[in-house]
Amino acid sequence: MTRAEIQRLIKVLRNAYVCCHQCGDKYGVYSVGCSSMWEGKCDVCGQTKIITETRDWAYFITGLRKLDLQLADIPKGKQKKTFSE
Repeated sequence: MTRAEIQRLIKVLRNAYVCCHQCGDKYGVYSVGCSSMWEGKCDVCGQTKIITETRDWAYFITGLRKLDLQLADIPKGKQKKTFSE
């Protein structure tokens, strides 16, 4: 991913209110024992799936930290492979 792609993904994750299980599992850690789920549009991948609030995935803090570290590791103007590729 390029710096710009990582920055866009960080913005999407920070602004997401609901997400599907796949995106939650990829970028977050399930942090509750029970959550409300319904069919709707995932704010991360944009697909219509079963979704829940991002708070149930600890607001993606794990994925955001990894992305922040990757962003800091990429010199401006350079590209580097990341965990999401």
